[in-house]
Parts: sequence; C-alpha cells; structure tokens
Amino acid sequence: MTARRTKPPERTCALTRRTGAPETMIRFVVAPDGTVVPDIKRRLPGRGVWIDATRESVAMAVKKRAFSRGFKAQVEAPETLADDVAALLRRSALERLSIAHKTGAVVTGFEKVKASLAAGEPAGLVFASDGAMDGRQKLESLAKKACDLHNKGNVIDLFSSAELESTLGRDRVVHVALMPCRSTKIFFLDAERLRAYMFGVTHPEKHREHQPDEHTFAGPLAV
Repeated sequence: MTARRTKPPERTCALTRRTGAPETMIRFVVAPDGTVVPDIKRRLPGRGVWIDATRESVAMAVKKRAFSRGFKAQVEAPETLADDVAALLRRSALERLSIAHKTGAVVTGFEKVKASLAAGEPAGLVFASDGAMDGRQKLESLAKKACDLHNKGNVIDLFSSAELESTLGRDRVVHVALMPCRSTKIFFLDAERLRAYMFGVTHPEKHREHQPDEHTFAGPLAV
C-alpha cells in the first residue's frame, strides 16, 4: 500500500478571500481587551483571522473593517497595525541574525566577505541599506560568479548599518556574509517574509522548503 498524501494546510484571507499557504499570510487574534494583535509565530490561543502577508493588505483590512467581519464581533484594529506587523517581522529577522552570529556563522568586513566569496563559502549576503554602492557592486559581482546567491534569494538589503551594528555588536557593519547553518537558513526565510510584506511579493514555495520543529519566526508574538 502507498502512503496517503496529506494536502498542505491552507488559510483564507479575510480581506481578499484568497486561499493560500499559512506562510503567505499573517495570523491575527483578539487580545482580552478586544484589540486585534498579530500572531507572528502562529501560536497564540483563540480564534485566528488571516490576512495576506503584505503591508497593503493589512492596512486595507483595518480600513475595510475586515477583522470585525472575520471575528464576527466588534473588535478594535489599531490604525498602526500594518506598521506593528512590519516592526515584528523586522525584529524577528534581526534576532535570527543575532543567533547566527553567536554560532559563528557571520563574517563582516569587505575583505573578509570577499575572501569567503572567493572560497565559495557563504550561504548568503547582507548589505546595509545605507551603505556605499561601489563595495556592494564588487561583492555582488563576485557572488554571482562564485555562488549565484541572487538566484537563491539570499541577498538582503533591508537593514541599515545602525541596525546591523546593534544586532552584531560591531562598528561600521556594511557587508555581511553568512555561512551555511540552520539559523542562517531561518534568517533568510524571515528576511524574505519581511521583504514580501513590505513590497508585496510572496514566494510560498520557498517557505515550503523549511518546516522546522521550532518557530520559524524568532520575533516576539505581539506588540
């Protein structure tokens, strides 16, 4: 007998009615005071309402009162909810980057990153969003030849140098290479989710590749 295939779980967006994988949406629950809060880790108790994981969709859900319809009750969805979700996703990715750093999977500095690329070692790159373009272009050119990281979606430029410095506990962080490890893989999933949320592009097949036992997203549960 062949094993019976189980259908991947799906959720329906309360705003657009689109059906898709949970990884392409944000779950929301109602706090005891009647306020809608994001459940980034998808573990808070109670009934959940799902919204497409883009900033535009969450903002529109607040405007169109989709949460009250979804919960079938009068609930309070803060006008800042879309920004709150963005902050949580951002914090989640940076916390995972910090964990990767603690495991020794992070290399910083132009010359060290260049050397690691020449050796074909990195699983991905992170560039400060406010960094100079000349150094970045040189490293990206080398990355394309050595590792083809762009096609893997593992080149991130969502964080400022100040955010990277604070996360890694180092000064003048502009160029970062991440070595292969579990925390690195989850960081890029978190960063991709943040990018999709901010710019409206989701890649459900990428999230399907990784179903960890622990929470995929390392950030706090709610604001």
